[in-house]
Amino acid sequence: MTARYLTHKKAKITLILLIYLVMILLSACTPTPTPTPTQTPEPTIDKASLLAATQTPTERPTATPTLATLGSAGNPIIVGFILTPEDTDAISASQDITFLIAQNTGFTVENAIYPDFQSMSTAAINGDVHLFWLGPLEYVYLHQQNSANAVLVTNQLGVYAYGVQFMANAQRGFGSFFDANTNQSVGDPIAALQQFSGTRPCFLESTSLPGYIVPLGLLTNASTPTLEPVFTYSYNAMIRALYIQGICDFGVSYALTGDPRNSSDILLNIPEAQDEVKIIWQSEGIIPNINLSAHPQIPLDILFRLQEGILDLSNTPEGLPLLSTALNYDVEALKTIDDTFYNPFRTAIMQLEIDLSTVLDQQVEQ
Repeated sequence: MTARYLTHKKAKITLILLIYLVMILLSACTPTPTPTPTQTPEPTIDKASLLAATQTPTERPTATPTLATLGSAGNPIIVGFILTPEDTDAISASQDITFLIAQNTGFTVENAIYPDFQSMSTAAINGDVHLFWLGPLEYVYLHQQNSANAVLVTNQLGVYAYGVQFMANAQRGFGSFFDANTNQSVGDPIAALQQFSGTRPCFLESTSLPGYIVPLGLLTNASTPTLEPVFTYSYNAMIRALYIQGICDFGVSYALTGDPRNSSDILLNIPEAQDEVKIIWQSEGIIPNINLSAHPQIPLDILFRLQEGILDLSNTPEGLPLLSTALNYDVEALKTIDDTFYNPFRTAIMQLEIDLSTVLDQQVEQ
């Protein structure tokens, strides 16, 4: 029993070993699964850094050079004159004037010569000229362009602004609103002008301030329509037309700076015209003489020194004669003004609604 038992146990152990061996062999034959490779995470991109790296490096801004102070050697004050190359004496006088202004103010001052108003107007609008001499229509135009402010006005023949007068033959029957003893108008100017309603005027020419534009503006302001005018192209011809009658009913001319009835031609050839041709009405001084204007960008402290320095010219023996030569215009004195000095002139022509640039172009063509 013992031997059988031992034999059975040995067989059992052998079987167990065999099963264990088979299991080991099976394990060895089963393929080991290949591990899935771990993915390397993509690197995080700094977009700001990438943009900065791809951009062309920005150049450092170049500093804008500072403009020299106005009136210094590097930025002189420019004074403009309208003169032709043939005006050699006037050009020389303009150089002397700028030299005197420089002496009186301590600024560096230079003259600039322009052949016509159009070229100087362009320079003024562009700020290339600082001081310039202008007639009344020229000033009003450039002031509208914000390129001119009135500083000084010239005195000629005793006045700083002149007027206009309306004349007619005494036989025409117009009532006179003028006192020859005081050389002043009396009564209602509207009533004086409305006498001319429906009559024919003698005007000088279409671009003349005292001989056409201002009188027409005054008539328009007085609601006084007239017939088609006759243009005489000279004041002597106008006085002759009024004297002989039949050509026009009334005429207009400058006033306060003289009287065309007193010209040498009229006094010599038809002296009776002084009595036959009467002044019906005369305006006050509403047409300013030539002025000195300044560009609005000039600093006020510099402008004040320039103004005083130019006024001092009238106190020197050579100042006013040089200015008269440079302007081709008899200058007896200077005085300070501002833009309000032009209000009566603007009022006189406002209703006409004229194109100033066109009128100024026409004046150049003539």
